[in-house]
Amino acid sequence: MSKQTISTTCERVLSLKSAARLSGHRRLLVCAGDADWCQAQVVEMVQALVGESVLLIGEGFSGLTASDAEVIAAKKCLSRLGREHQNIIFSAHAGFDVDAFGAISGTLCAGGLLVLLTPEMDQWPYFHDPEHRRMLVYPQQFEDVSGRYLKRLSQIIEASDQLSLFTQAGVVRIQEAKNNRDKKTPGEKDEMVIAPCKSQSQMQAVQAIHKVLRGHRRRPLVLTADRGRGKSASLGIAAAQLLLEGVEQITITAPSRSTADVFFQHAVKVLGEENAALLNRLQFIAPDDLVQTLPATQLLLVDEAAAIPTPLLEKMLSHYSRIVYATTIHGYEGTGRGFAIRFRKVLDSKTPQWHELRMEEPIRWQPEDPLESFVFKALLLNALPSVIDQPEIISPEQCTFRQISSEELLLNEDLLSQIFGLLVLAHYQTRPFDLRHLLDGGNIEVYGLFDGPQRLVSVLLAAREGGIESDLADDIWMGRRRVRGHLLPQSLSNHLGLPDAIFLKGFRVIRIAVHPDCQRIGLGRMLLEKLQQDATHKKIDYLGTLFGATDDLLKFWGDSSFVPVRVGLSRDAASGTHSALMLKPLSCSAKRLIHNAHEKCLAQLQWLLMDELKGLDVEVVTVIFSMMEPIMRVSENYALSCDDQRELTSFTEGQRQYENCIDVIKRVAFRILGAGGVDNVDATLLVRRVIQNHSWHEVVVACNFSGEKQARQRLRELISVKNRLHLSAS
Repeated sequence: MSKQTISTTCERVLSLKSAARLSGHRRLLVCAGDADWCQAQVVEMVQALVGESVLLIGEGFSGLTASDAEVIAAKKCLSRLGREHQNIIFSAHAGFDVDAFGAISGTLCAGGLLVLLTPEMDQWPYFHDPEHRRMLVYPQQFEDVSGRYLKRLSQIIEASDQLSLFTQAGVVRIQEAKNNRDKKTPGEKDEMVIAPCKSQSQMQAVQAIHKVLRGHRRRPLVLTADRGRGKSASLGIAAAQLLLEGVEQITITAPSRSTADVFFQHAVKVLGEENAALLNRLQFIAPDDLVQTLPATQLLLVDEAAAIPTPLLEKMLSHYSRIVYATTIHGYEGTGRGFAIRFRKVLDSKTPQWHELRMEEPIRWQPEDPLESFVFKALLLNALPSVIDQPEIISPEQCTFRQISSEELLLNEDLLSQIFGLLVLAHYQTRPFDLRHLLDGGNIEVYGLFDGPQRLVSVLLAAREGGIESDLADDIWMGRRRVRGHLLPQSLSNHLGLPDAIFLKGFRVIRIAVHPDCQRIGLGRMLLEKLQQDATHKKIDYLGTLFGATDDLLKFWGDSSFVPVRVGLSRDAASGTHSALMLKPLSCSAKRLIHNAHEKCLAQLQWLLMDELKGLDVEVVTVIFSMMEPIMRVSENYALSCDDQRELTSFTEGQRQYENCIDVIKRVAFRILGAGGVDNVDATLLVRRVIQNHSWHEVVVACNFSGEKQARQRLRELISVKNRLHLSAS
């Protein structure tokens, strides 16, 4: 840092802007002081930046006219993705929204200035940040949320040479200027770069997308890049060019419609007004709708693939022969690193001739940008798990289990990075806010398995829930009130009609993340066993979890003696899955409660599977019923009387129609699925026709039968054989 010789805010801003333009980088200026002092600095900054656009993020900006700058709330930052900004002023006095800060920082162009307004560095950790409300859990008060994340951030700011800092208390530190005059200006095209591309890597990406459509089938492209490299723009440019060449249909899917805005902006720009009608050949479909309907298309583009669950990506890969997956490597949208690890094996197996292209060159700024470096460090976007040289020698028995406090994480940046690195790799929706919640959440428990003193191989996050006072029981049960947090007990009370559920104390497992080099050796199961021991010692009544239901995840939790008690009614738009709530009792009170919840879940499923859950995957239904088998075996509702057996015989050995015997057939189908040992086609027949009441035509298509007659005959045979083998004996 250079010694201070500049006296006014205007001069500082102009000096930083000049340095940013010379280097082809962006600059970060942190102004630390009370809200009034910061507002006064903003007025001077906006005056200094006259002639350039200024985006103000936050609330309470005063002394400015509407023409001076544009003001938006932090929650609106995601809508700015794909745009370019010359200058951004972000007020942390209105709340430091880490996701918004990470998102908007990537829209700043070279030569741009990002100003962060904060309380004084030594006061910021104790500031009543409005964002704390997102971490409150009843009955916590505002002051109960810690400021550990803000303390970590203030320490990074004070130690960083990647930014400038000046404070109300008189501290002034200006980042040293760096001259990159020998380098081209970001956005300036090389002689070999053909418009509308802005870099060699973007041109290569566009050409590679063309090749996916024009070249051999079943050779998908995986396009990866850090933010600001023009990845989504490449998809839009290529799509528009292909439409101009006569392609009839291109489909784009992404976690949300807004995620694809950049894609459409560049497609529209390339097409121009004279070819705007071609946009009708470009359709957006959400991932869950896409895998359900599987519409015909000549090319499928998947943007931000890291933020879409692997099972959905795999279904797309199985159905479409020309497909491009694009994803951000380090970003709040999801992690391309986790995507690469999870999905590479699928690609190798199903399409071994797939290609990968990494876009390295930034388009909006020069390499080694100091703002990008700061954002990566502050938000841990580049967090990595530990390196394991010999994973084959690691076993669960050799690992050490212990709880990790938030205070330890604040003091141990390496451990924090290892934990967050594992979480990022393990879950497609991990965001910067999760880092803040990890440090500041008042009901979060963190547990780790270590191979050696400091090498983390697996981590588990759990939330303490329950223990709510009896005065709220009726209101929660009746749906008149919902307190912050306590997801599982309130669901048991309201959705399953078990008001006493709120009194018991539970641990909700939020995440389990195992090092990618050490998976499938029992580390996750050991973590759950150790958690159970610790929870029992702490007088916790039950363990629970809520997740997007797939057959693999259901089996994992079922193998650890968790039982399903609820299936969510709607599909998640990004994952395409229904949520599953599973519990494991630790106390006698919890055993009674969970047994009742398990029975109620089965009773509800009889009807929901014909209505809201009619589209639930066959594999998921089959696994759930296998977990329900112990209840059905002893329940009078699923026992067959002599009259029932005669009714069944009239169907299997006589000529009575399915529709005339549907009650007993449905009960038998439940028991057959619970007993297991049913192949895929037969399971599809039972689930789709008998359990979910799909039409015979739909079942014929799903099972690849020759017609309805074959489907009906197979159902008679299946009911006859399985009833004799499994049900009569029981």
